[in-house]
Amino acid sequence: MVRTHGAGELPEAGAFRPRAAVDTLIAKTPSHGGGSVCLLTAHSLDTAAVAEELWHLLAPEALKREFDAVAGAPGRGIRLFRWICALHDFGKATPMFQARFPSYTRQVLDAGLEYDAGVHERNTGYRHERAGAHLLREALKQAGWPRVHREWLWPLIAGHHGDIPGANGLLPSRLRHRLLGGARWQQVRAALLSRISEETGFSDWARRPPVQVPGRTTQLALCGLLRLADWLSSGLEGVDDPSRVSYALSRERVREVCAPAVPAKGWGPALPEPDDSVLDARYGPGWRHEGLTRAVLGLTRAMPSGGLLVVETYGDVLDTGLVAAEIMASRRKAAGIFVGVPEWSAHHDVFRRVRAWLGLLDASYAEKAVLLHELRALDPEWSATKYPDSALGRYLVSECPGEPGSQDGAFAGEGRGTLLPVDWFHGHVRGLLAPFVVAPAYQALAAAVRTQYVMVRMAGLVGKVLVLDIADFLDARTRVYLLEALRWLGEARVPVVLLAPALSDAGRGRLLDAWLGGALGDEAYRGAAPAAAPAHPRVAAAWVADGLPRTTARGVDAGAGRPVHVQAVAESAASLAGDARARRQADGLLASRVAACLGPGQRALIVRNSAERAQTLLPALREALREDDTVVLLHTQLAAGPQAVRAREVLARLAPRAAAGGGGRYVVIADHLVERAFPAQVDLLVSDVAPVESLLARLGSLRAGPAPAAGLLVTGYAAGGGEGRDGPTFPEESVRRYGRAGLVAATALVEEAAATGRGWQLPDDVDALVAAAHGGTHGFAAAWRVRVAQAREEGRRQTASAEAQAAQHALTRRGEHGSAHLAGLSYLSTPHQEWHLPALVRGEGCPVETLAVIRDDHGYTSLLGHRLAPDGSVKGIPDAAVEAIRCGAVRLPPDCWPSGELLDPLPAWEAPSYAGGARRLRRSRALVFDTDLRTRLGGRRLRYDHELGLLDEGPDEEFGTTATGG
Repeated sequence: MVRTHGAGELPEAGAFRPRAAVDTLIAKTPSHGGGSVCLLTAHSLDTAAVAEELWHLLAPEALKREFDAVAGAPGRGIRLFRWICALHDFGKATPMFQARFPSYTRQVLDAGLEYDAGVHERNTGYRHERAGAHLLREALKQAGWPRVHREWLWPLIAGHHGDIPGANGLLPSRLRHRLLGGARWQQVRAALLSRISEETGFSDWARRPPVQVPGRTTQLALCGLLRLADWLSSGLEGVDDPSRVSYALSRERVREVCAPAVPAKGWGPALPEPDDSVLDARYGPGWRHEGLTRAVLGLTRAMPSGGLLVVETYGDVLDTGLVAAEIMASRRKAAGIFVGVPEWSAHHDVFRRVRAWLGLLDASYAEKAVLLHELRALDPEWSATKYPDSALGRYLVSECPGEPGSQDGAFAGEGRGTLLPVDWFHGHVRGLLAPFVVAPAYQALAAAVRTQYVMVRMAGLVGKVLVLDIADFLDARTRVYLLEALRWLGEARVPVVLLAPALSDAGRGRLLDAWLGGALGDEAYRGAAPAAAPAHPRVAAAWVADGLPRTTARGVDAGAGRPVHVQAVAESAASLAGDARARRQADGLLASRVAACLGPGQRALIVRNSAERAQTLLPALREALREDDTVVLLHTQLAAGPQAVRAREVLARLAPRAAAGGGGRYVVIADHLVERAFPAQVDLLVSDVAPVESLLARLGSLRAGPAPAAGLLVTGYAAGGGEGRDGPTFPEESVRRYGRAGLVAATALVEEAAATGRGWQLPDDVDALVAAAHGGTHGFAAAWRVRVAQAREEGRRQTASAEAQAAQHALTRRGEHGSAHLAGLSYLSTPHQEWHLPALVRGEGCPVETLAVIRDDHGYTSLLGHRLAPDGSVKGIPDAAVEAIRCGAVRLPPDCWPSGELLDPLPAWEAPSYAGGARRLRRSRALVFDTDLRTRLGGRRLRYDHELGLLDEGPDEEFGTTATGG
C-alpha cells in the first residue's frame, strides 16, 4: 500500500488525538468552497443551521408534529432533524474521501491518520453518501438504537445526492479497509459524532433514540429538505480555520447569506376558514347555492382535516376547486397550494386566476405565486411581477440559475461561494417549494417517479393542498403514476382535489382507494363504491376519521340541461393516412359544413388530434368563409412566442362571458393545446374523435343557455362497413395519443347519436355515455358491438403492457408500499432527464422540442429575427435577449422525434462559462433552417411558416442530409 505523508513517518501511537484529527478533515476544496478549503465540521454545522431555517420556513405543521412525536417530545423533532442533516457527510470522515484531494489533506496525515492516495471514491465507484449511511448505521447499532429506527434513518443519509440504494449496496465489494479505514479512523468518526451532537443540542442521542417511525412520505420529504440544506450550505464561503467553527457561528452565517434565498412563507397556521358570509362577499350571494358549488362545499366541510375530493364536470370548476382547497388548507394548517393543469393548456390564464384568488385572501399572497413552465417567460403577468425591469418589458424574463442538466455548482450541491438569489427557488424542481405554485400537473405526478430530484418534489408537496386537473391523465400509463402519487400523498394525509370531465365507476373507485390505501397503510385496500344516484356533475370524497376510512358521493341536479345536436362527418381512410388529394377533399367538405352552421357573429372551436390536421384545414376554411370572418390557427408546432401571443388573443376573444353579436364569425383551429383549462365559449364545437371523457371535456366550451347553432360535429375517422367489418380507422396520431379502444367506443356512440337525431342531453347523458364506453357492449348499436369488443380485447393487452412499462419507473415496486423505510427506493436508475419527464409521465413517447435558428452568410439569427454572433454565441447577451431567442422553441412533427433526439446545441452554446439565461441554451437542440426557412431531418423535409407553424412536407428525396446542431 502506498501511503502519502510529507514527513515520511506517521506520529507515534501515543500522540494520536482523535478530536484534534477531526479538525483536519475537509469537506470542500477551494473550487467548491468559495475559494478556500471548507472543513468537514464547518460544512456539517452549516448544513444543520440551514436545515433549521428550512424547518421553520418550509416544513408544514403536520410534519413538525409528526416528527416531534417521532423524536419523543415537543420541540425535539427539530433537534433530531438538524442532527441528521449535520451528519449527512459522515462518510467524508474516511480515507476514501480524504485521499481524493491529497494536495489539501496533508494535515490529515500530520494528525496521525493515513490513507492510500491510489484508492478513493472517484476511482472505486464507492461514494461517501453510501459510506456515511453504513458507518452511521453501525454507530447507531453500537449505541443500542432499535433496528427499526436505524433502518429508516440511514436512507436519508444515503439519499442526500438523490440515490437511495438497498442495504446490500451500502458496503464496498472490495478494499473495505482502505476505503473506510481502521481503528484510528473509527476513533475520529466517534469524536466527530460526539462533536456534532454537542453542537446541535442532541448530545443525548444514544440514550434517547426515536420512539416511533415516521411515515415514508415524511421520510422522503425530510430527505428532500436535507438535500436542499446541503445545496444551500454549499453556497457559503468555506471555513478552513477550526477556531471559527461552531454552531453559533454557522447560524450567523446562514442568517446573513442563505435565509434571504428561502421562499417566503405561505399561509401558515393562521389561515381562516372561509364561512358563508366570506364567500358571499367574495363571489356574490348566489354562488354557493349553485348545485355543484353546494355539493363541493358540503363534502369539503364534512372532512375534519381534508382528504381526497374528486370533482367531475366538463365545465370550468377551477374557482370552486380553489375554495375547497382553501377550506382544507385551513383545517390541515397547510402552508400553500399546488395547482396542476394539463401541460399544453392555458397556464397563463390559470396563473392569472390563481393570483386573483390569492389576492382576495391577502394582497401579499398574490406576489408569492410562482409559475413553473418551461416558457413561463412568455407570461406577461409572471414577467411583470418577478422582473419588472426586464429589457423586454412585460413579456420576457431571465430564468433562474441551476436548472437540472446545468453545471451550476450550487444546484449540484458543490457551491461556488456565490450569494443565492431568491430566484434560485424558481427552478422547475425547487420551485415546488414556493408556497403557491401553478404548473403542469405532471410536476406533481413526477413525485411518484424515480428521479434524482424526487425527494425535493415531495418536500414541496407535503405542506400543500393539491388541485390537479387530471383530464389528460386517464390512460393506462399515466394512471399508474397518478395512483402512485395518491398513495404517497394519502400516507401523509395531504389534501388533494382532483378535477376531471367524467370518470367511470371503476376509475373513480381506483382514485379513492389509492388515497385511502396510502392513508391506512394498506396497499391492497379496496373500499365499497360510495352510493350516489347517477348524475352529473358528481362529487366524491374520501378521508380517514378515528382510524377508519370514510367515503361519500353526491350527484348534482343540474336542472333541465341542454340538448347538444351531434353530427358525424366521417372521412376516407386515404384522408386519414395523409393522402394530399383526399385530405383536401375532406377538409373542403368540413369547411363548407362549418360555414353553413355558423350564423353572423358566432364562434367555433375546431379541435384536431394533431397539428398536421389543423394545418391542412386552414386554407379550406379560409376559402369557405367570408372576408370579414376570422380564422386563427393555434397548435403545438407553432414557435413558442407566436403560440403564446395567439393563445392570449383567443382567450380574450372567446372569454366565457363575452356575448356573441353580429358581424364576422370567429373560428379557432387547434390541436390538444386547448384540451383543458382553456376557458372559452363557442357556438359550435368541431372535434376529431377522442375518448368520451375527452369529448366531454371539449364540450365544456359550448355556450351555455339556448341550444348552440349545431352543437357537436365529430370527424377524424373512417367508419368502415357493416357489423364487424372494415374499420373504423383513425389517424395514427389519434391512436398514439388515446389508444384504439377508447376511439372505437366513442365513434360508436357518436354515430348512434347522429343517426337517431336525438343527440346528447347534457349533463343527463354523461353517466350513460361513460358507462357505455367502459362497460359491456350492450350499450352499443348491433353494428358496432363486435368492433367494440375486438378493440377492447386489444386495448386490454395494450393496457397491461403500458402499466408494466410505467411500473418500471414508479417510485415503489408493487407490494412494497407497506415498507417502513426508503431503502431500495432507487432500485433502478431512471434514464430520463428532468426535461423528459412530461413524456415519461404522459406516456406519449418523447415529443422533441427544438430551438430554431436561421443560418445565413453572416452567421445566425433567431427564428423571430434576433441577430446572434457569427458562430451563434450568446456570450454577453442580456438574459432578456436570450429569452427572445428561446421564443423560437418549436416542437417537431412526430415522424421526426427519433432523429430530433440526436440534434445537438450549436457548439457556441455549450461554453462552460455561460451564466444566467445563456446557460439554458446548453441543453437546447438546435434546428437550423436556411434563409427560406427550410431544413431536412431524418429523411423528412421541414419548413417553417409564420402562420402555419412547422410543416412536414414529406420524404426527402435526397435522404442522407439532415439538420445538425451547427
